[in-house]
Amino acid sequence: MIRATVSLLLIFLISALAVYSISFVLPALAQIYGDGIYLTIPASWIGGAIGGLLLSILADKWSRKLSLLISIFLFTVPLFLNVFTRNLFLFYFLWFLIGFGVNGENGLSYVYAAEISPPSYRGFVGSIMQGLYFIGGLLGLLWADIFRSIETYFLTLGLLSLVSYLLWFSIPESKVRSRGSFSSLRSKNLTKVLVLGSVFAVGSFLFVVPLVSLSFTLFSFFRLPAFSLLSLALLLGLIGFSLAGRLSDRWGRKRTTFIFIVISLVSSVMMLLQVPTSLIGVLVTLLMVGSSFFAYFGVWMSEVFPPEVRATGTNIVFFLGRLIGGGFGVSIILLMPFGLKEDLGVGLLTSTLLVLGSVLLLPETVRRG
Repeated sequence: MIRATVSLLLIFLISALAVYSISFVLPALAQIYGDGIYLTIPASWIGGAIGGLLLSILADKWSRKLSLLISIFLFTVPLFLNVFTRNLFLFYFLWFLIGFGVNGENGLSYVYAAEISPPSYRGFVGSIMQGLYFIGGLLGLLWADIFRSIETYFLTLGLLSLVSYLLWFSIPESKVRSRGSFSSLRSKNLTKVLVLGSVFAVGSFLFVVPLVSLSFTLFSFFRLPAFSLLSLALLLGLIGFSLAGRLSDRWGRKRTTFIFIVISLVSSVMMLLQVPTSLIGVLVTLLMVGSSFFAYFGVWMSEVFPPEVRATGTNIVFFLGRLIGGGFGVSIILLMPFGLKEDLGVGLLTSTLLVLGSVLLLPETVRRG
């Protein structure tokens, strides 16, 4: 299963690069299409919320592998079409489809990680997978610096994304099928998980999406070396995610979550205080590491739900997180009146408290020896 796991991780990385790619050419596109182009980001997350849910239902009812192929098609083809697009509303549609495909792929990847990874390494694999969003963002940043032409930028990304089809052949078909309705999701225990998991997901997306999306702007505002600081923060974020996953396999999902919640709480409060400008980069890096409470969440939820509704249950949990946190998280922060650093501090502190409140009642899935 090592080959399948590596292929799954690489497809996830390509999808992360695809969905983040628009972020690094928005200023150039805004000069052509105006500020309306910035709405492509919420459009992609709204598409992601819908795509993650619909493709997961197809995966449980029919075929995990076929659903994965559809998701790959839905983000690779529209990525290519950005090369030829000259209409703002067509951009919205393309990025809705890209988000639909990427989050469909992501949701299925969490399920595959729970099914094909050794039980003692599920959290580790899931955390590396989730941490690839940091690497996808970093690669997008570098890609935009190398390919200054927007057409060349999207063309080369589109060509790279075709590798996903080759990797797909290494992914096995799941033997699990849903044999009827999804009535088991209405049981008392699973309904509780759906509610609490959704709160956790909303808090996590409201934390991670604005943090990653606005850090470059924050560094630039304070005249800090934005590229270098953000690159370092993203790399350390990946290390934090990987460490969190391994710790969760050994110490349990809940105990590990509490550790990183403490880091996030302290760092968020510090963002609200008057600190030397030189410490802002340190705080953002700590917040990236602190966000590791989200690292293994997809695998954790996949462990809770029965196999026949695993994809659907996991993606119902992620639905509101993608919709609210992904679709509107950045806008919520930007509408606050306190100043970007303080706005981020308020938003991240509130998000962390949401995660803390939900994790207290979520079930543990790791037995500690």
